[in-house]
Amino acid sequence: STAASVLVTTFAAFAACYKELIETPALLMRPKAPKLGKKILIERMTFLWKRFSFTSKVTARNLFRYKKRFFMTVLGISGCTALLVAGFGIKDSISRIVNSQFGEIFQYQGIASMQKDLDETAKRQVLDQINSLETIDDALDVYQSNAVVYQGNDSTEVTLVVTSDPERFRDFVSLHPRKQPQEELRLKDGGVVITEKMANDMNLHVGDTIELENEKELRRNVEITGIAENYLNHYVYMNETYDLRAQSNAVFLKFNPQIDDAEQRSGQELLKNEDISSLSFYTGIKDNFNNMIRSLNYIVLVLIISAGMLAFVVLYNLTNVNISERLREIATLKVLGFYNKEVNTYVYKENVILTLIGALVGLGLGKILHLTIMVVVELDNIMFGRVILPQSYGISVIITVMFAVIVNQVMKSKLRAIPMVESLKSVE
Repeated sequence: STAASVLVTTFAAFAACYKELIETPALLMRPKAPKLGKKILIERMTFLWKRFSFTSKVTARNLFRYKKRFFMTVLGISGCTALLVAGFGIKDSISRIVNSQFGEIFQYQGIASMQKDLDETAKRQVLDQINSLETIDDALDVYQSNAVVYQGNDSTEVTLVVTSDPERFRDFVSLHPRKQPQEELRLKDGGVVITEKMANDMNLHVGDTIELENEKELRRNVEITGIAENYLNHYVYMNETYDLRAQSNAVFLKFNPQIDDAEQRSGQELLKNEDISSLSFYTGIKDNFNNMIRSLNYIVLVLIISAGMLAFVVLYNLTNVNISERLREIATLKVLGFYNKEVNTYVYKENVILTLIGALVGLGLGKILHLTIMVVVELDNIMFGRVILPQSYGISVIITVMFAVIVNQVMKSKLRAIPMVESLKSVE
């Protein structure tokens, strides 16, 4: 980072100095001649051009007259907006994990794991007890265990979930593609549904065949029939069509929403049963994630401050150079009778238009930057969201424009202090 900063700043200084030093001394001692104005494309549209006011016409010409300033301003402002979009996007994407994983995808709120080597009668008694509790709204027994997926030389540890009732399973786990949430993925005979993060890491697609090994070291070749949205851990979902000895060992729990302390009361009752080895509730996981998301506010704040400093420095310097180079032009306008407000509009309208153009460019750059960050910082078993909310785009543009307005206000005193007669004197 230090090397890149030094290289960029040194190169910029070198380029600016080199351009000046190749000139002859006599020309350097005279004031710089203003750039010649050229007819722009919009002037040829007479039906539109004649409706422009004088200041609007001058602004349009000046935007294309000083091309270097145009691109420098757009580039600097787009960087500011891109930082803001990336900052807000990081928060939007990570906050989406909790609501999506534990609300839209996992529609159950807890898991009761049964002791190993229970016979079918004991398992049925556990399920009957769970269903008898008024705090439990619904329950589904499944087989859930650790497994390993092999694909060529790659292997990944996953959680294997097998159900004997695919129709009821849809009420507990929503399997759908991330980009097409309305499309439901069914558990088909002879196929499995895997989660998106694992598919990306192992370069798997629908129709590919993988080798699946469960905790009993039984291996089967299975075909991928769907890739589902998922953010935490890797999952493989299937029904009982493969001979993997997948007898139920866990129960998905849905608590009664009408009872406030349903989770606590359910836990107290179920832990009395010796056939239940453990209980897992998602409330604690959601709370931990929400606490982490609150800390992201500091990251977003740092990015906003950084973006603000970038926008302020870019606009302040370019506006300062703009006024210095056009001192005689602005003094002429004052001599001709322009009021301070009209002179401000004459100069600052360009800033506002360039800021808006830069902000629009920054929205696209910010989306690319956000996507890059989300992919790079992901952990092996966690996939961050890829979403930026519409309001985040809007807030980023508003903040960028606000910085431009602040710079315009700061520079008003400089315009007001320009001496008319002295500025028009020729330098001999």
